Amino acid sequence: MRVELTAFKELPEFPSGSGIEFYDDKIYLVGDDAHDVLVMNRKWKPQDLITLFDSPEERILESQKANPKTSTLFFISKKPHLLIPGSGSNELSNNGILFNLLNKEIHMFDGSVFYERVKNAGIEELNIEGVTLVHDYLILSNRGSGNNPVNHLIITSVDFYKKQQDVAFQLVKLEPEQNAANVFVSGITYSDKHEILLLAISAKDSSGSTNEEIGESSSLGLIENFYRKIGREKGRMKINEMIDLTGEDEKFKGHKIESLCIQSEKDHSMKIHLTAGGKDGATYLFKAQLKL
Repeated sequence: MRVELTAFKELPEFPSGSGIEFYDDKIYLVGDDAHDVLVMNRKWKPQDLITLFDSPEERILESQKANPKTSTLFFISKKPHLLIPGSGSNELSNNGILFNLLNKEIHMFDGSVFYERVKNAGIEELNIEGVTLVHDYLILSNRGSGNNPVNHLIITSVDFYKKQQDVAFQLVKLEPEQNAANVFVSGITYSDKHEILLLAISAKDSSGSTNEEIGESSSLGLIENFYRKIGREKGRMKINEMIDLTGEDEKFKGHKIESLCIQSEKDHSMKIHLTAGGKDGATYLFKAQLKL
């Protein structure tokens, strides 16, 4: 696997980009400090700004943050929606959002019941930073930390938010490559064409799950034949390959990649967008050609 960076941009006006999704020739950008969704074309030219939260501040105050750190696209009654789950790292961040891309209607839901069941099943410290759709499964990724260094996938139903008390789910521990220590998954997306789960991985973390630091490096990981492994693996999955993004291009240096999405795919390659949020509060965008 090789990564060729084809474009890079800083967005100082959009705070802490943490979730990115591509649909219908548009890019949807979510930030954990932002009260809006930024809509751009594939060349990152802003086209719209949709308000999710009312806030007088440019960046949402820490005490008011719902911590929306990721997003994915799925259809409800054949209508495209953006799912923005809460991170679950505190009571306020148990709240999730369903955003109808056609009429821009916003529906909020409280995921507390489901998140409490996940905690009781073995993840004591929730910090959900990734989400993607894999056929009829919804995959949530829980980022490890210094205190709890294991990254998990939470595999459940797309409509988990409707039947939180009864919906089935599976917890899967992610096992990185040999000799890869202190790696933390910050975002996921799925390639149906290649049956690959892509992971945005950072190399360092602070001692707590929410008090984050920018890692020394970010990597791109993949799990092959992911859909066929669901339900077959006994609570564990190996990350088959990891590539150091800084080694591919110096522009990745000092950035913790938070999220990624796929724009298009060919037999042996795909175009991807990645986003990082800096300590300065800005957002950084990367476009790359991923060669498989």
